[in-house]
Order: sequence, then structure tokens, then C-alpha cells
Amino acid sequence: MVLLLAVYLYIQRPDWLVRQPPPALTTPTPSALYWQTKAEAHIAAGNFGEAAAALQRMAELEPENAEPLVALAELHLMARQVEQAYALTKEAVRLDDESVAALATHARVLDWRGNYDSASDFAFQALELDPDNPDVLAVLGEIYSDVGNYALALEYLEEALNIDPRNVMARRNLGYLFEIQREHEQAIAEYNRAIELAPNRPDLYIEVGRQYERLEEWGLSIESYEKAVNAGETAFALDALGWALWQSGDHLQALRILRRASELEPENGLVLAHLGMAYYRRLNYESAAETMEQALEYLDEDDINAQFTLILGLSHVLKKPKECNLAVPWLHKTLEFAPGLSSALYGLRQCSTGT
Repeated sequence: MVLLLAVYLYIQRPDWLVRQPPPALTTPTPSALYWQTKAEAHIAAGNFGEAAAALQRMAELEPENAEPLVALAELHLMARQVEQAYALTKEAVRLDDESVAALATHARVLDWRGNYDSASDFAFQALELDPDNPDVLAVLGEIYSDVGNYALALEYLEEALNIDPRNVMARRNLGYLFEIQREHEQAIAEYNRAIELAPNRPDLYIEVGRQYERLEEWGLSIESYEKAVNAGETAFALDALGWALWQSGDHLQALRILRRASELEPENGLVLAHLGMAYYRRLNYESAAETMEQALEYLDEDDINAQFTLILGLSHVLKKPKECNLAVPWLHKTLEFAPGLSSALYGLRQCSTGT
């Protein structure tokens, strides 16, 4: 009977007695916790691009979790990508309106957008939930700095640092408080203390470089911006370095660096404006006009100034052939910003005389 069963099985399944390979092992799908751990490791190592990618994967796996959105927003703020951060924190608060981190980061983004009243509303909501949270106190310190209440700003920042002396945001914001009061040496000291706590953050080196710019110490400014680029090659860091090189007179280096910045963020109006000015300085009026046109398209109205409109107008005048129909409106716009500006009047004369 057993033999008959064996014969039957062999007929029906001739491979029954043939040794089969073991089943293939499947690789488990990484969990949200896995991507969170990867993101934290990348942030600690200063690999912010990889950190952002890991946080994005985490957000895809947990679409109702506000935490990865908040962390992504913080990375965008480091790169001065405020509108991207705003979209993320707005969604994070929608997902969890009792998340202290979401409320505090949204408050910070609103502050950077100039919405100080709304920023304080969200910050105080966070403070009610966690009165001893140093990040929330640091955000309030920054908001009060921006509205000009320096005494209260200092109180909040000192309270944050009393709770957590190693809080990077509080230390950075204390430097900012000194900066807006034009106490640049003290600002540098505080920003450097923040760097000691977080040496991989490129934005902190940019803060230091900006102080040296104010002091017209171009060598130290450029050195700080180079450190920022080494810590993380963002458009923000490259633009800061390129603009400092331009102001120090190294227009060839500036042009090279600003091109790299524009490649990383081709719709960044400020980067394009700086690049347009570098082209103008190199007498490349065609490229200057084209780049500055793009810059003014992307810049907010409040960020457009006489320097940018003048360069655009004069570029149209000086390129060959000149295009006065394009130049004149921008030169008149320049005179609205700066009545009687001689260089704008010169450009208008060139068009009116036909020379």
C-alpha cells in the first residue's frame, strides 16, 4: 500500500523526491522606526540631504504622524527654505494640534515669515502644554526679538538656557538678539557657542559670517562661509559665500560659486539676483539682464530693491543691441526706490538720446 502511494505521488508529482532549494528569504520592509533612526544618525553626522530623504520615507509610512514633518521643517529652516517649512508645519499642526514640537516649529516659521501675532499665538499654545520646554522658550525669545521687545526676549532665552544650557536654538537665538541690536562681537561669541554644541550645522557658520560682513572683516566672513559650505553645500551657504566674495572684489570666484548656488535652487530669487549682479560686474550684460529678469520674477515684492532694478535696467541699456523698451520701465522703478539716483538717470539719458 505504501509502495502504491509512492508510485502515485511520483506520477502526479515527479519532482516529489527531488531535493528542492530552500525558499528565498524575503527582506523585511524597513519600518518607520528604522527610517527615524537613520534620520537621527544622518543629522548627527551632518548628512542633511540623507536625513531629509529618511524622514520623507518615515512620513510616507506614517502619514498621520506629525513628527517627521516637524523634523523635515527644521531641516528646511536650516537651509532658509521658509515656504517649504511652512507647508510642513501647517500640516503637522493639522495632524496633531497638541504636539508641542509642531506648535513651536510652526510658530518659528510664522515668525520668519513676519507673521508675529500668529507666531506668538502658536508659541503660547505650546507653552501652555509644556511651560518648561526650552525650545518653546527659545522660540518666544526669537519672536520678542523680532518685535523689538529685547528685555523680554532676553528673559525667555535666559530661562531656556537655565533649563538646558546645551540648547542650540536658545544659544543661536541669543546670538540673534545681540545681532539685531548691532552688538556683533557678542553675537559672534554666542553663535560660536552654538557651533560648539552643533559643529555640523552650516547655518550657524553663516550667522557668524554675517556678523563679520557687518564689521567689514571680509577675510573672516569668507572663512566662515567656506566652513558653512564644507558642513553642507546648500544654495543658502553657497549664496552667502558668493555674495561675500563679490563684495570683497573677487568677482570671478563669486560668479563661479553663485552659479553653483543657482543650479541647486534655480527658482531662488535672491541667489539669481546676486548672480545677475556678478554677471553685470563681469560686463556680461546679456546674461545679467536674463538672470535678473528671472530673479525679479521669483522674488517677493518686498525683497525687490533699487539695486536689483537698476542692474536690470542698465543691463538692457548696455547690452548690444540695447533694448530701451525693456530698460526704461526698470529705470523708472529704480527712481521710485531712490529718487535722483544718478546711474538710473544716466541710463534714461542713453535711451532718450539714442546714443
